[in-house]
Amino acid sequence: MAGKAGHIMKKAITIAITSVLVILTAVFAFFSYKRNKITYNNDNAVGNTAGNLNNGGLFCEYNDKIYFANPYDDNKLYVMNSDCTNARKLNDDSVASLNVCGNYIYYVKNNFKQSTIGTIFRGQLFGVYRCDLNGESQKVLYNNISGTVALSGNYLFYQHYSDTVPLAFHKIDIAGKKDEKVSDTPYSPACVQNGTIYFSDPNGKHNILSYDTKSGNTSVYYDCNSYLADVENGYAYYIDLSKNYSLVRYNPSNKTLELLYSKDGAKVINYNVYGNKIFFQLEGDASVTGLYRMNIDGTQIEPIAIGNITNIHCTSKYTFFQYFENQGILYRVNTSAPDTSVEQITVK
Repeated sequence: MAGKAGHIMKKAITIAITSVLVILTAVFAFFSYKRNKITYNNDNAVGNTAGNLNNGGLFCEYNDKIYFANPYDDNKLYVMNSDCTNARKLNDDSVASLNVCGNYIYYVKNNFKQSTIGTIFRGQLFGVYRCDLNGESQKVLYNNISGTVALSGNYLFYQHYSDTVPLAFHKIDIAGKKDEKVSDTPYSPACVQNGTIYFSDPNGKHNILSYDTKSGNTSVYYDCNSYLADVENGYAYYIDLSKNYSLVRYNPSNKTLELLYSKDGAKVINYNVYGNKIFFQLEGDASVTGLYRMNIDGTQIEPIAIGNITNIHCTSKYTFFQYFENQGILYRVNTSAPDTSVEQITVK
């Protein structure tokens, strides 16, 4: 009887252990599935504004949070509230071309250091990445040198490097699959509106082109000599190369062209449209070179900062910028409020 009882006991223990292992395996499989399952976006989702992406995509506002490359910490990925409080590091990747939507942050990774400069052109320091909103679960989507990246729906459109084509126009889905070449021309995908990408053609006459992300068709949106095209709220803004780098906007509904800013002896070399304001960078003699703000119709021009300005990024409350000569210091000004005083901001 004792032997039979022992056998029954051993069998019960084996069954119990097997059951526990099955449960643990199922739990592990469930959490692995949840961890690897992709949450998809609607077809018209975008990841950042055209103005921010044209300025490097170092700042991106999403759901009352600002995700940004912190210049005080080697441009590593940080987040803070929209009023610049509660800043904290998300991970140790140096980032650019930030896009945030749904459950994810997308970015170009560039962990540049002087000690690793020899690896740059082997593609080891560049790539398109995705991570969770808390900075964790980083996934490589493309592991090579890349340029501007922008989200449209469930695809990332980006400038893809290869030995044969320096920067081709590619797309890859947010899961990191289906990488496809769209064109050998290095179109910039910065301006995404309702499933259409608008860009200034880098070749030929520099027309504004539109690319339908669903059909894959590219067509001429407006015949002009443009640079940094940005289609916003029914207007096409661009720097007109034929008008001495003036800032203009085109109204397609009535086919009129408006001159927003032009100055003899000076050129608009960069700008950012946000809400009812435009921040623009003017290059001329020492007395006029700097950052300015005006209404989107070209009225109420206000000087913000004199000097060589770069990296102009707009959010709902603040617009951030840096001086070209010292990009390790960050400044901010109100985006639309009347007060245009400039503050130096330190993020630790």
